[in-house]
Amino acid sequence: MNGRQTTRWATIVTLALLGGACGDTAATPGPTRSLGVADVLGGTADGAAGFLRATTVPTLHFPRDHGAHPGFRTEWWYITGNLTSEAGRRFGVQLVFFRQALAPPLADGSTRAASLAAREVILAHAAVTDVDGKRFFAEEQLARAAAGVALVRGPEESSGAAEPFVVACGNWSARAEAGGDGFLPMKLKVAAAEFAFTLQLGAGKPPVLQGDRGLSQKSGEAGNASIYYSLTRVPIGGTIAVGDPPMHQVQGEAWIDREWSTAVLDGAQIGWDWFSLQLDNGEDLMWYRLRRRDGGHDPWSRGCLVARDGTARPLLPTQVEAIPDGQWVAADGRARYPARWRLRASEPAFDLLVEPLLADQELRVLVRYWEGAVAVRGTRGGAAVTGRGYVEMTGYATAR
Repeated sequence: MNGRQTTRWATIVTLALLGGACGDTAATPGPTRSLGVADVLGGTADGAAGFLRATTVPTLHFPRDHGAHPGFRTEWWYITGNLTSEAGRRFGVQLVFFRQALAPPLADGSTRAASLAAREVILAHAAVTDVDGKRFFAEEQLARAAAGVALVRGPEESSGAAEPFVVACGNWSARAEAGGDGFLPMKLKVAAAEFAFTLQLGAGKPPVLQGDRGLSQKSGEAGNASIYYSLTRVPIGGTIAVGDPPMHQVQGEAWIDREWSTAVLDGAQIGWDWFSLQLDNGEDLMWYRLRRRDGGHDPWSRGCLVARDGTARPLLPTQVEAIPDGQWVAADGRARYPARWRLRASEPAFDLLVEPLLADQELRVLVRYWEGAVAVRGTRGGAAVTGRGYVEMTGYATAR
């Protein structure tokens, strides 16, 4: 993100906030406000000035590093899951909180005295896929990290005890509960116009450090990288309110992705296709395919295969093919996405067909993208396998 793009991003965020109630929160922006992912996550020296950059292998400490890293420009807490009701009805759920700095931290580390002053915003996306009802719901909230309207706090270790983690934007929140490590178990609460959910996450597989022990390089320039780890299989359960009947008791498995960075994409990269798949043999597969503007192969695509016991095996672009098949076109014609995918590798051996559970799972928000629940079938090591997961596709929307 160059200096001009940084200004554009800050201006659009400001306009969105002014459109909200008293400037505190903003609902989903109109299509004319849509940004490209490269606008937000690109990086040059001008746009990154004053922020930390991911240049070395991190030493992560949990639960502390589940919390915020304000020296970096962008950070997210990303939760997706596939759930089933007691009656067998299938749902997908997504909740993500982004912490986006509008300006670098103050040089002396101090904070402003004014209660409504803020140098960062919290952006949140929530979505529910009602698979059997064939409906998709998504909303966005945006708020200044000030006056308690939006915040990230904890977990911080003090005197041997961890202050519980919480991230909130308006009336949406992810909050650690008592009896855990300060992060899990965690309760998710969302009340939107057409849906609501209250879900609890429990402890599952341990964190997987992506890339080089947590340093995930996304392009050739030093610092175009993130600190990235995942919790690939986490039990989730609770209630989803949508449709008829209006309330569903559900349970399933979730995936938590954590990243923070100042810049990741270079000028030749336009977006990515990200896969988080949970197979019925107990393995989990993550792959992101970085996409170039010229359509060429990007050497910085990466992934990992996580065993039943949580052991992770890195995957490189020489090992994995991500092959798009068909096309789904948004109703307004301004975005065209692959309709399904085939993921294939010879070592470790897998051949997987990845198909959306609902074709239209596009979020038409500030940064427009497709993210939705998928079904998986194919082979792993020559044996038949099925599974569920989520796919995210960014950078496909045309300019407005």
